[in-house]
Amino acid sequence: MSFVSITTWRMVGETETLAHVKDLMERKYFPGLLALGAEHSMLVDTDLDRFAIVTVYPSREVRDQTFARISALRSEGAEEFGAELMDAYAGDMLASSGN
Repeated sequence: MSFVSITTWRMVGETETLAHVKDLMERKYFPGLLALGAEHSMLVDTDLDRFAIVTVYPSREVRDQTFARISALRSEGAEEFGAELMDAYAGDMLASSGN
């Protein structure tokens, strides 16, 4: 069963923008998450100064095995994004409309 992680972030940097975050995600963090076993990851614009990162793993076990490295990526990303982590959720995917 797939396992999903959802983190919500708030921009706090004065010069960083969502375009800056998008570039970092595409260039660095999406490849990093995929290398840690993620199947798919998405950046979602949720509000004026907020965004979410949704990542799908093949199972809870895959995510749990690399959780320390994922946490390190989050800390590094917070600095580079100019954002603070607001909340983190995770759970088993119960249903999906697509592949």
